[in-house]
Amino acid sequence: MKVIKFITTFLLLFIIGIFTSYASVKYNNWTDNFINTFEQTEANFKFYNIKINCVVSNVNSKKQIESMCTDIVNSLNLNADKIKLREEHDNEIKIYAQIKDGSYNVSFTAIKKNSKEYYIIIDILSNKVYKNIGDIYRNLDDILHRRSNDVQIYLCMAGEYTKKLQLYKSNDILENILYNMNAKEIDRVREDNLISVTAYSKLLKENDLDYLENKINLNIGIRYSENEDKTLIYMATPIIKLDY
Repeated sequence: MKVIKFITTFLLLFIIGIFTSYASVKYNNWTDNFINTFEQTEANFKFYNIKINCVVSNVNSKKQIESMCTDIVNSLNLNADKIKLREEHDNEIKIYAQIKDGSYNVSFTAIKKNSKEYYIIIDILSNKVYKNIGDIYRNLDDILHRRSNDVQIYLCMAGEYTKKLQLYKSNDILENILYNMNAKEIDRVREDNLISVTAYSKLLKENDLDYLENKINLNIGIRYSENEDKTLIYMATPIIKLDY
C-alpha cells in the first residue's frame, strides 16, 4: 500500500509539474519575444502600462474585492500597507485604491454592478524596469482568473527616439516588428505625425480581438511630438489603450 501511495503521489506531482512548466513557458515565450522585439527597435525605454478589465461574480462582501486588490499589489512586490482605499456611494458602490512608489503607479477601481457582481478596472504604470513583465503578466493573469472568467489584459511598452524619424525609417521599424513577431499587417493609418498599424501575430494567440472581420492582437504606433522634438513608439497587445 505504501508503494502504491508513493507512486500515486509521485505521478500526481509529476503531472502538476508538467502543467506548471507549460504555463510558465507559454507566457514567457510570448513575453520574451515581445520584449526582445521592442528592444530591437533601439528606442529608449520610456514606460510600460498594463490595463485590466474584468467582471467578478459571486461577491458576498467587499472584503473579497479588497483581498483581490491586496493580492495584485503583492504580486508587484509592493507594500500592501500603502494601499489607500476609499468608497463612494451614488447610484452604485465604487471602491477605489491608489498606490505609488518609486517604480509603480497602480490604480484599482471596483464598481458594483448588482448585488453579487463587480466590474474591476486596474491600471499599472512603471517607468523603471521592464525585464520582469513576463512574471508580472503571469501573476496577474493567475490572480484574475482565479476570481473571474471574463478578463481582458492590455499590455503596452513605450519608447522614444531623440529626433524626428524619416518616413522610411519608421516603415523599417514597423516591418521589423512585424517580422520579429511573426505578424501579418491587418490595417494601417497614417495621419500627420502619426502611423498606427494593427496586426495579427502567431505568437500572441491568447490575446485575439475581432477587427474589420479579422483577428488582431498586435498594435504599433509611432508618433512625432513637436513639443518634445521626439518620436514616440508604442507596442501593445492586443491594442494600445493609451491616448497617444
